[in-house]
Amino acid sequence: MGGGAVRAARLLVFLVLIPCSAPAASLRDQLRASSLTVGIAGGSAFDALADNIADTAARNLPIISASAGYTYRYNPQLEIFERTSETLGPLFLERPDTLGRGKLNVNVSYQYVQFDDFDGRSIKRLEAPDRIVIQEFDSAGNLLRQTANRLRYGLKIHSNIGSLSLTYGVLDNVDVNLLVPVIDTDFAAGVHSQVLETAPPGGSFSPAPEPPRNGITRGNAVGVGDILLRAKYQFAEQSGLRSAAGLQLRLPSGNQDDFQGTGDFEASPFLYLSTVLWSRVEPHANLGIDLRTDDVERSQARYGLGADVDVTKRIGVSLAFLGRSQFKESAAASDTNFLHLTAAGVQERPLLGVSFDRKDFFDLSFGARAVVWRQIMVFANGIFALNDDGLRNGTVIPTAGVEGTF
Repeated sequence: MGGGAVRAARLLVFLVLIPCSAPAASLRDQLRASSLTVGIAGGSAFDALADNIADTAARNLPIISASAGYTYRYNPQLEIFERTSETLGPLFLERPDTLGRGKLNVNVSYQYVQFDDFDGRSIKRLEAPDRIVIQEFDSAGNLLRQTANRLRYGLKIHSNIGSLSLTYGVLDNVDVNLLVPVIDTDFAAGVHSQVLETAPPGGSFSPAPEPPRNGITRGNAVGVGDILLRAKYQFAEQSGLRSAAGLQLRLPSGNQDDFQGTGDFEASPFLYLSTVLWSRVEPHANLGIDLRTDDVERSQARYGLGADVDVTKRIGVSLAFLGRSQFKESAAASDTNFLHLTAAGVQERPLLGVSFDRKDFFDLSFGARAVVWRQIMVFANGIFALNDDGLRNGTVIPTAGVEGTF
């Protein structure tokens, strides 16, 4: 059995058993301590870098829609449920249609997320343009010398995500949803350091290359990610325009130290809009705000535009633009600054050249749903990054799953 099949099997078991695993050292702690493998003690900038990469990785995991492929209304005159949705619906946008009173939708999905780049630079070769300055002291705290080092990190952050989503129609126009993700995260940090110049106390730097040093840390963690509670209230249709208000609550159940959770409660109000054209095309628009309770100024806007089309009665395709815009930088520049040897002398610069300034995330989502038997359907989707901001997947994030309405 191949490695991918083994991981998928593990995730299926975890979805049933809902496990909690606790590695001896968290992935974030391993990233913090990775500099020790090449003899660099690190410090607050190294800790802040690890903290922000962990937070960014958790927030950049895609969230599948709670909207079901089939929606219904009960017809009391005929005493039957009638289908209300003309199309099979989007996969990463929400549509206003609610499921129908007493109906239950069960959705099981799998995603693979491989982070490759940060601000357009490969995370396998993160290196600042200038050399970092390391100060060496004796046991009494006296400065012995300063070294100018080339420092390069190579990171691996891969996540296999299995999710169980349950949507229940409380009323004909009110849905509630529970999303439970189980995440298997593989992490590695390779570090390369070489002293290229040295300076005595109070002196200037001069070339004095030393042999390079290389080190690596690895880890794996499996656990429940942040659980989402979602609700949707559909308004009465107006001149063909469908609309609904949504609320998403993000519970900090995921382990922040293992890149699987944000560590804080979030509340996200949303507005969903759609209309139906030619009985088979449904354009959508979503607009919302992720409100962070730990620091509301660092909340973000979330928005999307798209459409889904039923190619046949049993096959639908969807295309969407997904956007997220931070209101403020995720970390102050001073948090991750470190001394570097520049043309103007020793100055503070972002460690590894990584900046956590305000980011915009633009993605293209494309996928399809296919009915295989009655109300059971399968789906597949891909997400492709349209810009370079932040921690991104360099290719396509695949999603596949099955859902049924009962």
